[in-house]
Amino acid sequence: MTRVASRSWVGLALAVATAGVSFDAISAPPANTIPAQIAELQAQVAALQGAAGPVPVWQATGGVVPVKRNDATFVSEWTLSTVASLALPAGSYLVVAKTAVQDPIVIASTFVCFLARPAGNFDESVGYSVGDEPVTIALKGVVTLAAPGTIELRCGATGPASTSGDAEAYDTKLVAIQAALQ
Repeated sequence: MTRVASRSWVGLALAVATAGVSFDAISAPPANTIPAQIAELQAQVAALQGAAGPVPVWQATGGVVPVKRNDATFVSEWTLSTVASLALPAGSYLVVAKTAVQDPIVIASTFVCFLARPAGNFDESVGYSVGDEPVTIALKGVVTLAAPGTIELRCGATGPASTSGDAEAYDTKLVAIQAALQ
């Protein structure tokens, strides 16, 4: 019997919806029926969504930024260029970044980019560019800041460092979405 009543209610709802009539015009289903329980759950979900409010998002974008070349063998000894940065309040964040990098002068370059917080790096990615072909580097990570701090996207390129000019980063996006760690 419940199955028939549920189908009848759904059929009625579809008929009313296609006729352009508001559901407000239909009286509420009797208590303790499946449609009444669904309506109550939908009301609870709407209340919870309204209570949560909007999710704070920070974003930095950038034009062409010079990226330093490095002769050092170890990346830990490289001079890095800050390609984008975000000043954030204390809290937890999902951070996503991407940038296109290339070296218009050096024929082949390896690029290393890091997502960094005040306490150190929390993600890294490596890309290899040949000739005038850029490489896109994408990074992501979750970070918790105990105090306000700055998140940075930092990149460096292989040398020779003595070559005039710099490699380049462009079409950069750095996004932080505030979240609660579970």
